[in-house]
Amino acid sequence: MTGAHIEVDGVEVELVYKSIKRLRLSVRPPRGEVRVSAPIGTDPQFVVRLVRERIDWIRTHQRRIQELQRHGSPLMITGERLYVWGRQYQLVIVERPGRAEVTLDAGHLVLRVPVGTTADRTRRLLDGWYRIELQRAIPGVLRVWEPVVGAGATSWGIRRMRTQWGSCNVATGKIWLNLELARKDPESLEHVVVHELTHLLERGHGPRFKQLLGQAMPDWRARQRRLNASVVHPDIWELP
Repeated sequence: MTGAHIEVDGVEVELVYKSIKRLRLSVRPPRGEVRVSAPIGTDPQFVVRLVRERIDWIRTHQRRIQELQRHGSPLMITGERLYVWGRQYQLVIVERPGRAEVTLDAGHLVLRVPVGTTADRTRRLLDGWYRIELQRAIPGVLRVWEPVVGAGATSWGIRRMRTQWGSCNVATGKIWLNLELARKDPESLEHVVVHELTHLLERGHGPRFKQLLGQAMPDWRARQRRLNASVVHPDIWELP
């Protein structure tokens, strides 16, 4: 693996050559470093053009990384603003005896937790609730979109992903979805599901993949732009 540093319109870019098939552009915490991983032999001028085309996207995510560095992880205290399915809710923490419970109530995300529950434990409880929300939503999305795409997943799972919204094992037919999607709007979940289902028909991201994706979901580019404009917390922002 070899690399170099280039500057494009005032943005420093680390260019890393790897034994891969396609370019990958990412913006990385904690300082918003820009990295392009490229197939060995890629013309640096091609990378410059790519970065220049995406410069607004890069700067937007650099600003958001700076905001996250200022605010850090959610404090899990009453009054914070968190997202559920693309809508913002005010967090309310209620300590009480008994089992933990998470509910949505008139613009509030209410976490009822045992007295003395730590912030880390409260975050894990909330993540578990987000996971349940996704588990409830995914089967319905698959039922709608599998016939449209013309491919069906053999199984699916949810996990945290640092660099992807979803992934697909073409050999087994299993798709994985990022837990963070429970914070995004439902159209984003649909887009990622359809994207991964399309990979069951076409492995790469070439013209045939885009043609199949466009046939199934004509507005996929608009959905992808909206999703890429949102934050994957807390690790890496990546442009597919």
